[in-house]
Amino acid sequence: MFLNKYVVFAVRFFLGIVFVLASIDKIMAPDAFAASIVGYQLVPYPLVNGIALVIPWVELLCGIFLVAGVYLRGSSLLVSALLGLFVVVIISALLRELKIDCGCFGKEHATPVSWMKVLEDFGMLILGIYSYLFASSPQRRTVSGSRPASS
Repeated sequence: MFLNKYVVFAVRFFLGIVFVLASIDKIMAPDAFAASIVGYQLVPYPLVNGIALVIPWVELLCGIFLVAGVYLRGSSLLVSALLGLFVVVIISALLRELKIDCGCFGKEHATPVSWMKVLEDFGMLILGIYSYLFASSPQRRTVSGSRPASS
């Protein structure tokens, strides 16, 4: 069941769509995303704008790659790393009792940080790891271009 190609496809397609949708508003309004980053009080101010410009594009590219089925292991790894980071950052905000927007889907879909957000992101982290572990990898080939003999 866990290796069913349709399950693997559904997982990567779901994650891809989520990341594409999450990136759009952040790309369109990087200033609002930068304000969300500042709200977490974790990043030195000189780095905020750079992070606000880079993360949404990484989300978009990884989402597109997951949907298209290309660079699956790399995009799954990056998506998992981002989700792990998001979980830690949201927990940090909750423990410090910050009343801020999570910044997950941009200013148009403002959602406060909550333990539900942690569970959502953690669930997607599990899916990202699953996608990474079971992403199809290209067949190994020898120098001559043929497949290696089975042992």
